[in-house]
Amino acid sequence: MVPCINLDLFLVRHGVTDWNKEKRYLGHTDRGVLKSELIQLENLKKTLRNYSFDQVYSSDLRRCQETVAYLNLSGQMTHDARVREMNFGDWEGKTYNELQADSTYRDWLDNWEDHPIPNGECGAAFKARIDSFVQDLLEHANNESIKEQKKFLIMTHGGVIRYLVSKFVPSTSFWELSISHGHCITLSFVNHKGEWLCNSLSEVPFQEKES
Repeated sequence: MVPCINLDLFLVRHGVTDWNKEKRYLGHTDRGVLKSELIQLENLKKTLRNYSFDQVYSSDLRRCQETVAYLNLSGQMTHDARVREMNFGDWEGKTYNELQADSTYRDWLDNWEDHPIPNGECGAAFKARIDSFVQDLLEHANNESIKEQKKFLIMTHGGVIRYLVSKFVPSTSFWELSISHGHCITLSFVNHKGEWLCNSLSEVPFQEKES
């Protein structure tokens, strides 16, 4: 069997919710998108219409499911809780202004990987569940069928996209990346001797950012 040797991974951040508009921390709280804001995704919808996806993955939270439904993508759909946003625990629904005097919050901003969120998720747990998902995804890319080039799309959240880009593009730090709601970043991979290597990062519509 000839394995997949090239993989394009489209990472899409869900549409805007009311809490996003109010700049509140939104992790596992299950709020839907603002329907009036979905029109802002029309250009992305038209662009993605040009692609046939071998697989579409989505966070199981409503804001992602509603966004992916609006985009009306081709490809088999799978919902996976492992690509949920970080669980912000006691900080869910709160704003920066409400938290800025909290020393635990300031420590987390300085080093989110080592400082857990009260009654929420620590950095190690967040990374481990996403790593588990990515491992399964890359195995799936090779094992599903004989095809040299595949395209997968993940409808997910800002924190997940930040982590995936920082994981595969070491020159981009977690906090450095900024991706707006309803926008897409694409990571392109090549399989070299059984190891997946990321060789480019681009935006949709495509404009090369990193190689």
